[in-house]
Amino acid sequence: MTDRFIDLEFSQARWLVLITYFLGLTLDTMMSMQDANLLAPSFTLMFLMYWSAQFLKNTHFLSAFLLGLFLDALYGTTLGAHSLILIVITFIMLRYRLLFRSHSVLQQAFVIIFYLMAYQFISYVMFSPTLDSDQKIEYWLMPFTSLIAWPILALSLRWVTQRLITA
Repeated sequence: MTDRFIDLEFSQARWLVLITYFLGLTLDTMMSMQDANLLAPSFTLMFLMYWSAQFLKNTHFLSAFLLGLFLDALYGTTLGAHSLILIVITFIMLRYRLLFRSHSVLQQAFVIIFYLMAYQFISYVMFSPTLDSDQKIEYWLMPFTSLIAWPILALSLRWVTQRLITA
């Protein structure tokens, strides 16, 4: 990452962050209506992880809480359940975000697998979904699809931020 991007303030990228959160909620909603929804990673969580790693002065707990409430409303789950999950995952991310930022994008993708695996495990414990035997494999393979999605997401957000905000 460039030095100009590291010094980015949240107030400079507020609209970009809100647009990406809306995009993440939209993608998650669209994926939940498809047959391959078990393999699609949580884009809302991935956008939250990206932005919480970029802004060192913000904790993003309020964003995690509000995004979780939106996910609960979209999925029809118990109100506050996804908020709790996103806050726990965000807390873990905040503890290691400086180390996370120092990794290359491919190494970050492997770390994101850990966060999405924690998301899947907590979701499995809280919601106990009824899965067929072939759906269980897809359910637990979902974090590994982020290995493809994370580099695309991170590099495109870095490029857009550098073009729109810091130019």
